[in-house]
Amino acid sequence: MPITPPNLPFHFETIGLIHSPFTDKFGMPRQTGLLEGAEGWIELLPPWNRQEALQGLNGFSHLWVVFVFHQATRDPANWRPTVRPPRLGAKRQGVFATRSPYRPNPIGISLLTYHGWQYKAGKLCLRVGGLDLLDQTPVLDIKPYVPYADCRPEARGGFAEQAPQSDELPVKFSPLAEQQLNHAAIDYPNLDRLIRSTLRHNLRPAYFGHIQQRQAFGLKLYHFNIQWQLHADWIEVHSLIPPAQKPTP
Repeated sequence: MPITPPNLPFHFETIGLIHSPFTDKFGMPRQTGLLEGAEGWIELLPPWNRQEALQGLNGFSHLWVVFVFHQATRDPANWRPTVRPPRLGAKRQGVFATRSPYRPNPIGISLLTYHGWQYKAGKLCLRVGGLDLLDQTPVLDIKPYVPYADCRPEARGGFAEQAPQSDELPVKFSPLAEQQLNHAAIDYPNLDRLIRSTLRHNLRPAYFGHIQQRQAFGLKLYHFNIQWQLHADWIEVHSLIPPAQKPTP
């Protein structure tokens, strides 16, 4: 007789929240470690915010972070078996051959660099780098990266064998943007590197390459709205619109 697998419901707890410079999906890196200055924090929530849970973690340089695509949830009954990876433009691939956020279950993993933990405003936080996650992303689990088990030099990467080729466009700041950036650097010392790295790599969908020029693009980093323009072979940052009320970095 055929065996019917059990359709068991599962319940997961949010053990932490990501504090990231990326407050909007546009301009986010599509994999970890692609941008300079993409650093942030994992805030552990009660009752998982105990130092004992981190015992031994300082010996590791990288962490696997299991999270929820909280802005990509959809009814499982409406899931699609194929998706369009940004690097392939209009070409579709099977959802299980991609890391698309639109999945039967909106669960993702990221490999982040670990820079230790500390208390911030009374909250137990892990400092992490190489972020490719939206601010306020719910964290389900944290596991150490173990080089002897997790590193496979002989592994094949399918259609993603090589890193995406970017235009490496030079980024220039207007005098106003330079002034605003210098002021913002007091609270956000990595903002310069993050803006340049994000825009320089031209991390936009493949179809976007057909657009040569456009006025007043907006890129949200932390709580700033970065106003910029794409020229034929360079990018100009016009201004950094600050938040109405300065948040805590």
